[in-house]
Amino acid sequence: MRIARLAVAVAVILVATPGIARAATIAQPFKADSGDICRHGVTEGTLAWQTGVISPLPLLTVGVTGTVTDRPLPIDPTNCHDDGYNSTATFVAYAGGAEVDRQSRTADNSTLQFRFSLGSTTKTAIDRVVVQVCRNPIVTLPPSYCGKPVTYLAPPVFGPAVS
Repeated sequence: MRIARLAVAVAVILVATPGIARAATIAQPFKADSGDICRHGVTEGTLAWQTGVISPLPLLTVGVTGTVTDRPLPIDPTNCHDDGYNSTATFVAYAGGAEVDRQSRTADNSTLQFRFSLGSTTKTAIDRVVVQVCRNPIVTLPPSYCGKPVTYLAPPVFGPAVS
């Protein structure tokens, strides 16, 4: 009982006291596709913008949870045919003009679930994440192609730290 009261007291102090380390998470849905008529490749899910203040510097990571789907699926209501390509969803985190982290996940005639973090090894605040789905041939020819990149900006609450 004493430990529970102490935990509540510490939580109240952290929320009520400016300048003490705080953390917040804001969820933002994402979706991107391969841009072809059949939408062979699609990724969708949630970007969880996570921040905490350490000293005066912000620490920002983005948790990414979702799926990447490459059609046709074994049970698929669409008329997509197997075209010999797989689909790769790429997530690139930026701080200003600099790339700070990158992750990708690939599916072939299936749906792959994923969960990872961007920016977990940097102390640079991420201001945007660009999501893109590309289709790559299983065999070396013909060339790969990509859908339009979709940019997701950090929520305004995650702007520069103010002292």
